[in-house]
Amino acid sequence: MASTAKAVDLVPREPREPCSVETTIVDDCGRELEAWVGNTSRHGFMAECEEKFPLGEIIRIDLPDRGRVRAQLRWAVGWRFGALILID
Repeated sequence: MASTAKAVDLVPREPREPCSVETTIVDDCGRELEAWVGNTSRHGFMAECEEKFPLGEIIRIDLPDRGRVRAQLRWAVGWRFGALILID
């Protein structure tokens, strides 16, 4: 019996640099919230925050070695989320 599943070409994700940094996030209402960054990459990061955010929200965050950047939430599980760094 032949399988109808198609092979999927996986695209490797860029390397993550682990870190453990306390920082702050400014949400779209201008509130400054405490956060923790667990890893970074050239285009994004994974963090946790004291607030849950909806997917797609734009935030500002202070990242190690980058300073304050704008980012868009791409996934979330509880208080942990991943975000894409936006280029202004």
